[in-house]
Amino acid sequence: MTPGVETRVTFKIVTSPLWLTLSLGFILFLAGAAAGESPGETLETWPRLAALAPLVLLSLLMLLDSIHRVEMQSDGIRVTSLAALLLGRISALRRWQSDRSFKLSWSAVDAVELRIPRFQSPLRRHVPRGWLLAGSSGRVIRIPLGHPQLPRVLALCRRFVHPFFVHLPVPDWEGKIPSRRALERRVRTIVCDDTVSPDYVAETARICFLWGNPTQAERLMDLALASHPMEESLLEDYYRTMKRLGRRDKALSALEKLLVLRSSPMDLLEMAEMRHSQGDRKGTTEYLLQAAEYPPSSDLAHFLLGCLYLQREGLEEAALEQWKKGLDRARHPQLLAKLVEAYRYHRALLTTPGFFEREHRRLSRLSWGRKLGVVGAVMVLASITWWWLSPESAIPFPGRSGMLLILGGLLLIAGAMVGRSGSGPINGR
Repeated sequence: MTPGVETRVTFKIVTSPLWLTLSLGFILFLAGAAAGESPGETLETWPRLAALAPLVLLSLLMLLDSIHRVEMQSDGIRVTSLAALLLGRISALRRWQSDRSFKLSWSAVDAVELRIPRFQSPLRRHVPRGWLLAGSSGRVIRIPLGHPQLPRVLALCRRFVHPFFVHLPVPDWEGKIPSRRALERRVRTIVCDDTVSPDYVAETARICFLWGNPTQAERLMDLALASHPMEESLLEDYYRTMKRLGRRDKALSALEKLLVLRSSPMDLLEMAEMRHSQGDRKGTTEYLLQAAEYPPSSDLAHFLLGCLYLQREGLEEAALEQWKKGLDRARHPQLLAKLVEAYRYHRALLTTPGFFEREHRRLSRLSWGRKLGVVGAVMVLASITWWWLSPESAIPFPGRSGMLLILGGLLLIAGAMVGRSGSGPINGR
């Protein structure tokens, strides 16, 4: 991390442009439904506005819910939607805000990764399309590339997140993205000048990958490695680039050369990951056991080894033993918290009667809550469309479309209640 970087960053992001567009379109549709005149219309203007007012407020909440305020500091990441801030001013009930805000400690961050789609628009000249993803499953912060706060966010992530969980295409990338013209000049220099250094070629390959040109990136990395096939830093860049490009055969060959050149526990962990992706459990276990012999990073090796044992039937006790060894040697706070969580959870799973059955019921309630919410939302939209196309369907009030609207709203409420009962922490965890 660069010196002088602040430990607190606050900014606003649009988490879902599609959700924002749909909510705006729905508001415009309701405004047209309230102001427009249809043949055979029997409802007066004010009753119509009163009937549409709850839906307009719901659409406004949807719009505000797609804009989040993100606050990152030394104790973690706090995300709050503008809808939660508005509801917080109206009422202090935490239930109103729990689904729209969350606090994520750094120990719960599973990965920090830059996602670069392969397709890049030719109209995008300065900033490629992509996002920085940070968080865990179900709790993800998505920051678009080109955001003014992105360099400070990257600095915080590098400070508080274990390097094993940080995946960036360029090691020294701090949000300064080269333009297309700069990339074209670099490529022309490589083609016309045979004396360029392999580091220059490798850096150009990473920029090509950043701009969504994986074929050119692979060709340049092959060119750089051909000139210095046993250079350690170049082999490491080659391995990481090929891994991101999905060329696992080339990545595995480079990693094997790295293991010959140096003794690094991180290389052993990477090799174990490659073996695990190939389905080689024996090779995965051997490399993890070798990495566990290194005290500086034995905590991560024991954590992964415990996860591997847990996947094998009848080896839960061995997984607990490995996590216990990792707890005794852990140094990094993030991995220490993950080891504690995994150890407590699976120890309770093995020792508490009915633990698995309770979790199964909780997950079932969570699944049914989501299904009821989807069905309710579809029924609400269908009832509004029915009423707009055929106003006489609401006569006598509430009519068939009104009953469909009420039933959809009840399903939405039921889905929220059932999902809330299934999303709480399980006993003994």
